Amino acid sequence: MRTEEVVFSSAGTSLAGTLTLPANQSPCSCVVMVHGSGPQDRDGNISGFNVRIFKLLAEYFAQKGIAALRYDKRGCAQSGGSFINSGLSEMVNDACSAIDYAGERIEVDKRCIYVLGHSEGAVLAPEIGLKRPNLAGLIMLCASIRSFEEDFIKNSEVLNQDLAKVTGIKGILARWLFHTKDPAKSVADLRRKVEKTNSKRMWISFSRVSTKFYRETFNYDIKTYLRENKLPILAIGGSKDFQCHPDDTRQIPSISQSETTVHIIENMDHMLRTQEENPTLLSYKNAGEKPMMQEVKELISNWVRSKT
Repeated sequence: MRTEEVVFSSAGTSLAGTLTLPANQSPCSCVVMVHGSGPQDRDGNISGFNVRIFKLLAEYFAQKGIAALRYDKRGCAQSGGSFINSGLSEMVNDACSAIDYAGERIEVDKRCIYVLGHSEGAVLAPEIGLKRPNLAGLIMLCASIRSFEEDFIKNSEVLNQDLAKVTGIKGILARWLFHTKDPAKSVADLRRKVEKTNSKRMWISFSRVSTKFYRETFNYDIKTYLRENKLPILAIGGSKDFQCHPDDTRQIPSISQSETTVHIIENMDHMLRTQEENPTLLSYKNAGEKPMMQEVKELISNWVRSKT
């Protein structure tokens, strides 16, 4: 295995990443990785929360003769641009630029480039596939096919349950800051706020966020892109994923008319780790200390190799 630090351009923005290549095997298949939500680096980490999803996958793929390209989101780590002013459209365009860059590398077989999206990246994968129809396939890890409102309400209810378990002064403060009394009303108020403002940024839960991101997210419909998709899909969900419920993954074949392979991994959570207990946000705290489930790595690499 060998790695190379790379830089490529996306509409004038410089994006930095890592190309991981198998030893002495080229040209080979390549997996381009698309992040979940938040200001993530190329490994899939957010400050203080290191799960290294993309790094672990890339290293495993290299052992199986598959290259991988992962990159820092715009405005994060070593990439240029602004994360806080970006929306979903920038995330899609940056992924397309990464695909184009991978196709220019002599080590990569341009006929065998796949997009792997995790969480938000999985939601965006079908749109990316429509913009780059020469891809060999889409890999959707822990995808949601629900509206933003539905996900907000579901996840708020889980957070409220977690907050109720925190004791003492810490629990009182946490509930005061983060408890959502009426999730449906809160998300409806948020939508009105987003649609009324002309500002590029707004305050939500003590953080300044991109108005464009929320405006595009509220109006995003993954099902439309899935119906138009013609690329083969590998969809993987976890039975203990409360953020992107496995039932969403199971529905993908009924929406997309393309060849779709679905796997639900028992006791896997949203971070692709084993979760024996009921999944909660609190369980994410030590996710990075656990090994990634071997099954998910094997399913992806075997699928890519079978297509190649």
